[in-house]
Amino acid sequence: MFGLGWDHLVVIFVVAMVVFGPGELPNVMRSLGATMKTVNRYVGDFRKQFDDAMREAEKELDLEETRSKLQDAATSVARDPGGTAEKEHGQDARTA
Repeated sequence: MFGLGWDHLVVIFVVAMVVFGPGELPNVMRSLGATMKTVNRYVGDFRKQFDDAMREAEKELDLEETRSKLQDAATSVARDPGGTAEKEHGQDARTA
């Protein structure tokens, strides 16, 4: 638990008992629990937004890679309109 041993937790509990007293300690613990719940909710929301942004960035990166590949393919076709691909398949596209 956050690098705290049992001896540290006992010291924290004793200090809290002295500072808040036995009557007020349950209320303080409830407030602390509610605050932690709220913080966890905010952290979860932030994590979700961060993950969504990362997924969106990955999609954009993948889209740019695909666009680059298509542009390279179009450039190679424009340079060789006779098509080495047609020669590789053994037939001319005009006769097919």
